[in-house]
Amino acid sequence: MSKTETLHRSKPITRFKKPAHTDEVSKMTPEQTARYLAFADPSNSKVKAMLAATLMKDRKLRGEQEKQTEENNLIGILKAAEARNRLRNARLQHQNLRAQEINFLVSFQRNAKGAVRLEVFLPPRRNMVKLSDCMNTVQRGRIEEILEDETGEIFIRRP
Repeated sequence: MSKTETLHRSKPITRFKKPAHTDEVSKMTPEQTARYLAFADPSNSKVKAMLAATLMKDRKLRGEQEKQTEENNLIGILKAAEARNRLRNARLQHQNLRAQEINFLVSFQRNAKGAVRLEVFLPPRRNMVKLSDCMNTVQRGRIEEILEDETGEIFIRRP
C-alpha cells in the first residue's frame, strides 16, 4: 500500500450531510425529521433539544389519546349499565302489573273454587318459590272435597 492510500483510509469519511440547524429541522416533514434524528449524533446539544421536544410532544399526544380512550371506555360501560338498569326496571314493572292484574282477577271470582283454580293456572309471579307441603293427609282430603264440590261451598253439610 502506498502512503496516499493509508492517508485516505485514516481520513474520516462523511456519508451523510452536515447536521441541520434547528430551524431547518422545524421546516422538515415529520418523516424527514424522524429520518434525520435517527442518524443524528445524540451527544450534540441541539439534537438533544430536538429529541426532547419530539418526545414531549409524543408523550402529550399519547397521554391525551390514552385519556380519551379510557374516557370512551368508561362512558361505554356507564351507558351499558344504564341500559341494563332500564331493562331490569321495565321487566320488574311488567311483572308487578301482571301480578296485580292476576290478583285482581282472583279476588273477583264468585267462589273459592274458581279463585283457587285461576290462581293455580295463572300464578301471580312466574318463578314463585315452591314451598314444601305443609298439609297433612286429613287437611289435603278436606281441600280436595271442597274443590270437587259442585256448589263450591266451604262447609259441606251432610244430611
